[in-house]
Amino acid sequence: MELKLKKLDDNRYELDVRGNVCPFPQIFTELALKEVGDAILEVITDNPPSARDIPVVFEKKGYRVEKKKEENYWRLIISGSD
Repeated sequence: MELKLKKLDDNRYELDVRGNVCPFPQIFTELALKEVGDAILEVITDNPPSARDIPVVFEKKGYRVEKKKEENYWRLIISGSD
């Protein structure tokens, strides 16, 4: 499986993990955050457990996570670890 990471602008990336089930969305999110550094990462998932668990896991690691429900998926906006 490849990391579907797309640069949106200088400080924002998008990671599409739709079609993946736990634990892969969380693993891919971890890898993407290491790659993008201080940039904002938008994770797109259609897996309800991932939409529930990713914010909890990464907030515990010091990130800010905003969760938005779109039509058939969730957009998790992850920024700035403390």
